[in-house]
Amino acid sequence: MDLFEQIEWANWKNLKDTEKEALLHQLLMYFVPPTIEINSMELVNFELYGIKCRTFELELDGELFVFIPGNKETILGWDLGAEGLRPHELLGFDAAHFAKNTFKTTLTNEAIDSVAQWNEKESTDELTSLEGISAYINKHTTDLRKVKIPAMIVQKYALPAGTEFLGIFDTVTGTFEGEIEQYVPYEKEICETFFPRLSAAESLSWSFPKTVLIKNKVYLEFLPESDYYFVYSHSDWTHDELKHALKREGFDLLSEDQWEYVVGGGTRRLFRWGNELLLQENESGRQIKNKMDGANMFGLMIPTEKNRFELTDDRTIVKLMKQSKDKTHLIEKMLPLSSYFRSSNPVSLNQKLDPNDYLYRKVIKVEG
Repeated sequence: MDLFEQIEWANWKNLKDTEKEALLHQLLMYFVPPTIEINSMELVNFELYGIKCRTFELELDGELFVFIPGNKETILGWDLGAEGLRPHELLGFDAAHFAKNTFKTTLTNEAIDSVAQWNEKESTDELTSLEGISAYINKHTTDLRKVKIPAMIVQKYALPAGTEFLGIFDTVTGTFEGEIEQYVPYEKEICETFFPRLSAAESLSWSFPKTVLIKNKVYLEFLPESDYYFVYSHSDWTHDELKHALKREGFDLLSEDQWEYVVGGGTRRLFRWGNELLLQENESGRQIKNKMDGANMFGLMIPTEKNRFELTDDRTIVKLMKQSKDKTHLIEKMLPLSSYFRSSNPVSLNQKLDPNDYLYRKVIKVEG
C-alpha cells in the first residue's frame, strides 16, 4: 500500500502504533509548512456511539489539531426523515404513557405512516405529524451521496471568525496569560472596558459583557461560570479575505462534504451522539448532554450552543445555526446540531465576518 492508502480509515485502524507514528512523521514533513511549529503529538483513543478511532492529537503553533484518516467511499447526507428518532419526543407525548403501552421507542418509515393519522384532526401544520416532521428533516438536510474524503489535520476547536487565540484575561486580578507581546498594545483599552469609572448608581447595574469586539484589534469572549475571558486578535475580514489569510499560513477551510465527515464520521445517524433529543433533568439526560458536548469519534469539539454558524470553504454554505429564540418545536431546536443539517443563511460577497456570528476551523488537507 502507498502512503495515501495507508491513511484510509479502513486501513489506518488496523495499523500498529509504530506504523501510525512513522506515517504521521511523513505527513508532517510533506504537508505541514516549515513555518508552522509542531509543539507536540500524542496518540489518543476517541469513541462516540460505538465508533472508535485511535489517532494523533497534535499541537501546531500552540493550537490543538487531530489527524483524521480519509475515506474514499463515505456516504453523507440524509433522506430518511425521522427514522430512528423517538416519536413520543417528536410529538410531545407523555413518554411514561407510551412505556406502559409498549409503543415503539424508535421510528421506522413504516411506522411513520401509521402513526401520522393520530394527528389528522389537530392541525395542518407540518410539524404536528410524523410525516410532516420527516419532510421538514429531509428539506433541511443535505442530499444523500457517496464522496471521497481525504485524510486531514483538523483544528480541534473552532475559532470566532477573523480571530487568532492570544490567551486568557483574569477579571479578578486584571492580568493576562498568553502571547503577551501581541496583547500589550491593547491592554489599556481592554482594562478601560472591564474596569470603567462608574458612579455608585451606575455600578449597581453594570455587569461584565459576554463579548467585546474592538475591530481589527481584539475580540474577547467570556468563559461561562468563571472569572476569565478568552482573548483573540481580530481582523475584520470577508470570507474570501479569511480564506486567503489561511492559505498564506498553510491552512484551508473544510468543504461541506469534509465538514459532515469530520463531524459525524459518515454514520447513518442524523445526530452523531445517537437518537436522543429530549434532555431530561436526570442522570440519563446528563449522559446524553455529555456525549453532545464532548469530543466526537475523531476528537473534535463541535459547538452545541446554537449561537453561531460555522464556515465552510464555500461562502454560500454554512453549517450549524445562530438560532432565534422563537423556535418551539423540538426538531426545530435540535436539527441544526445534525451532522447533515444545512443552514439557509449564506454569507454575502462583501460581508464582513462578525466573530459573534461565525466560527471557522483550520484544516490541512492531505491530498496528492
